[in-house]
Amino acid sequence: MAAPGRHVGRAQVVRIVHDIPGRLRVRLPVSADGAGVAERVRGLAGVEHCTWSPRTEGLLTVYGPPASADTIIQAVRDATGLDTDADAANPSDASPDARPTLGTAVAGAAGEIDRRLRAVTRDAVGLGSLVPVALTVWAARELLLGRAGPLAWSTALWYAHGLFRDYNTPAS
Repeated sequence: MAAPGRHVGRAQVVRIVHDIPGRLRVRLPVSADGAGVAERVRGLAGVEHCTWSPRTEGLLTVYGPPASADTIIQAVRDATGLDTDADAANPSDASPDARPTLGTAVAGAAGEIDRRLRAVTRDAVGLGSLVPVALTVWAARELLLGRAGPLAWSTALWYAHGLFRDYNTPAS
Protein backbone atom coordinates (compact mmCIF):
# COMPACT_ATOMS: atom_id res chain seq x y z
CA MET A 1 0.00 0.00 0.00
CA ALA A 2 1.31 3.48 -0.85
CA ALA A 3 2.00 6.02 1.85
CA PRO A 4 -0.67 8.73 2.26
CA GLY A 5 -0.28 11.43 -0.38
CA ARG A 6 1.98 9.26 -2.54
CA HIS A 7 1.22 8.43 -6.14
CA VAL A 8 0.78 4.75 -6.81
CA GLY A 9 2.71 3.50 -9.81
CA ARG A 10 5.03 6.51 -9.93
CA ALA A 11 8.07 6.13 -12.13
CA GLN A 12 11.32 5.35 -10.34
CA VAL A 13 13.36 8.14 -11.94
CA VAL A 14 14.99 11.37 -10.90
CA ARG A 15 12.94 14.22 -12.39
CA ILE A 16 14.47 17.64 -13.06
CA VAL A 17 11.95 20.23 -11.88
CA HIS A 18 13.93 23.29 -12.90
CA ASP A 19 17.44 24.00 -14.01
CA ILE A 20 18.75 27.54 -14.20
CA PRO A 21 22.44 28.49 -13.97
CA GLY A 22 23.48 28.18 -10.35
CA ARG A 23 20.26 26.53 -9.15
CA LEU A 24 18.93 23.03 -9.74
CA ARG A 25 15.83 21.36 -8.28
CA VAL A 26 15.14 17.65 -8.75
CA ARG A 27 12.45 15.30 -7.45
CA LEU A 28 13.48 11.91 -6.18
CA PRO A 29 11.28 8.83 -5.98
CA VAL A 30 9.94 7.74 -2.60
CA SER A 31 12.43 4.87 -2.47
CA ALA A 32 15.48 7.17 -2.66
CA ASP A 33 17.48 8.17 0.42
CA GLY A 34 17.11 11.92 -0.04
CA ALA A 35 19.23 12.88 2.96
CA GLY A 36 22.04 10.63 1.75
CA VAL A 37 21.82 12.05 -1.76
CA ALA A 38 21.93 15.60 -0.37
CA GLU A 39 25.01 14.74 1.68
CA ARG A 40 26.73 13.36 -1.40
CA VAL A 41 25.87 16.44 -3.48
CA ARG A 42 27.10 18.76 -0.70
CA GLY A 43 30.50 17.10 -1.06
CA LEU A 44 30.89 18.24 -4.67
CA ALA A 45 33.28 21.11 -5.35
CA GLY A 46 31.36 24.31 -6.06
CA VAL A 47 28.13 23.30 -4.31
CA GLU A 48 27.18 26.18 -2.03
CA HIS A 49 23.97 24.78 -0.58
CA CYS A 50 21.96 21.59 -0.92
CA THR A 51 18.65 21.01 0.85
CA TRP A 52 16.52 17.86 0.92
CA SER A 53 12.79 18.20 1.59
CA PRO A 54 11.09 14.90 2.44
CA ARG A 55 7.71 16.63 2.19
CA THR A 56 8.14 17.53 -1.48
CA GLU A 57 10.69 14.81 -2.23
CA GLY A 58 12.76 17.63 -3.68
CA LEU A 59 16.48 18.30 -3.65
CA LEU A 60 17.42 21.96 -4.15
CA THR A 61 21.05 22.70 -4.98
CA VAL A 62 22.67 26.13 -5.29
CA TYR A 63 26.06 25.95 -6.94
CA GLY A 64 28.82 27.82 -8.70
CA PRO A 65 31.96 26.85 -10.61
CA PRO A 66 33.39 24.26 -10.88
CA ALA A 67 30.06 22.48 -10.25
CA SER A 68 27.49 22.26 -13.03
CA ALA A 69 23.99 20.89 -13.35
CA ASP A 70 25.42 17.91 -15.23
CA THR A 71 27.89 17.02 -12.44
CA ILE A 72 25.16 17.36 -9.81
CA ILE A 73 22.71 15.22 -11.79
CA GLN A 74 25.43 12.61 -12.31
CA ALA A 75 26.10 12.55 -8.55
CA VAL A 76 22.36 12.09 -7.90
CA ARG A 77 22.24 9.27 -10.45
CA ASP A 78 25.28 7.61 -8.85
CA ALA A 79 23.77 7.95 -5.36
CA THR A 80 20.35 6.60 -6.36
CA GLY A 81 21.21 4.25 -9.20
CA LEU A 82 18.37 5.83 -11.19
CA ASP A 83 18.15 7.62 -14.52
CA THR A 84 16.67 11.06 -15.11
CA ASP A 85 13.22 11.42 -16.61
CA ALA A 86 13.21 11.71 -20.39
CA ASP A 87 10.73 14.59 -20.07
CA ALA A 88 12.85 16.41 -17.50
CA ALA A 89 13.44 19.42 -19.72
CA ASN A 90 9.72 20.23 -19.66
CA PRO A 91 8.14 18.83 -16.49
CA SER A 92 4.66 20.04 -17.44
CA ASP A 93 4.74 17.58 -20.35
CA ALA A 94 5.72 14.65 -18.11
CA SER A 95 2.21 13.23 -18.20
CA PRO A 96 -0.68 13.96 -20.52
CA ASP A 97 -2.91 14.74 -17.52
CA ALA A 98 -0.43 17.19 -15.95
CA ARG A 99 -1.62 20.78 -15.83
CA PRO A 100 0.87 23.63 -15.80
CA THR A 101 1.10 25.70 -12.67
CA LEU A 102 0.23 29.39 -12.71
CA GLY A 103 3.92 30.27 -12.56
CA THR A 104 4.71 28.01 -15.51
CA ALA A 105 1.85 29.49 -17.53
CA VAL A 106 2.85 33.11 -16.77
CA ALA A 107 6.52 32.40 -17.51
CA GLY A 108 5.58 30.69 -20.77
CA ALA A 109 3.35 33.58 -21.83
CA ALA A 110 5.99 36.19 -20.94
CA GLY A 111 8.61 34.17 -22.80
CA GLU A 112 6.40 34.00 -25.89
CA ILE A 113 5.71 37.77 -25.77
CA ASP A 114 9.45 38.40 -25.36
CA ARG A 115 10.26 36.10 -28.30
CA ARG A 116 7.74 37.84 -30.55
CA LEU A 117 8.86 41.33 -29.47
CA ARG A 118 12.49 40.44 -30.19
CA ALA A 119 11.50 39.03 -33.60
CA VAL A 120 9.59 42.20 -34.54
CA THR A 121 12.42 44.51 -33.40
CA ARG A 122 15.16 42.28 -34.85
CA ASP A 123 16.47 41.55 -31.34
CA ALA A 124 16.84 45.27 -30.50
CA VAL A 125 14.18 45.29 -27.75
CA GLY A 126 12.98 42.61 -25.35
CA LEU A 127 10.76 42.59 -22.29
CA GLY A 128 13.86 42.83 -20.09
CA SER A 129 14.50 46.35 -21.39
CA LEU A 130 10.98 47.43 -22.38
CA VAL A 131 9.33 46.91 -18.98
CA PRO A 132 11.82 49.04 -16.95
CA VAL A 133 11.69 51.82 -19.57
CA ALA A 134 7.87 51.78 -19.57
CA LEU A 135 7.77 51.90 -15.76
CA THR A 136 10.25 54.81 -15.71
CA VAL A 137 8.22 56.77 -18.27
CA TRP A 138 5.02 56.09 -16.33
CA ALA A 139 6.63 57.23 -13.05
CA ALA A 140 8.01 60.41 -14.69
CA ARG A 141 4.55 61.16 -16.11
CA GLU A 142 2.94 60.73 -12.69
CA LEU A 143 5.53 63.10 -11.16
CA LEU A 144 5.01 65.72 -13.87
CA LEU A 145 1.23 65.57 -13.48
CA GLY A 146 1.59 65.99 -9.71
CA ARG A 147 -0.11 62.70 -8.92
CA ALA A 148 2.81 61.17 -7.07
CA GLY A 149 2.92 61.39 -3.30
CA PRO A 150 4.96 59.88 -0.55
CA LEU A 151 4.75 56.14 0.00
CA ALA A 152 2.33 54.90 2.60
CA TRP A 153 4.22 53.69 5.67
CA SER A 154 3.01 50.11 5.06
CA THR A 155 4.34 50.14 1.50
CA ALA A 156 7.68 51.55 2.62
CA LEU A 157 7.88 48.90 5.35
CA TRP A 158 7.11 46.16 2.82
CA TYR A 159 9.89 47.37 0.50
CA ALA A 160 12.33 47.66 3.41
CA HIS A 161 11.49 44.11 4.48
CA GLY A 162 12.13 42.84 0.94
CA LEU A 163 15.47 44.61 0.75
CA PHE A 164 16.51 43.28 4.17
CA ARG A 165 15.44 39.75 3.28
CA ASP A 166 17.16 39.78 -0.10
CA TYR A 167 20.45 41.25 1.04
CA ASN A 168 20.81 39.80 4.52
CA THR A 169 20.20 36.11 4.00
CA PRO A 170 22.66 34.05 6.04
CA ALA A 171 25.32 32.18 4.09
CA SER A 172 25.07 28.44 4.54
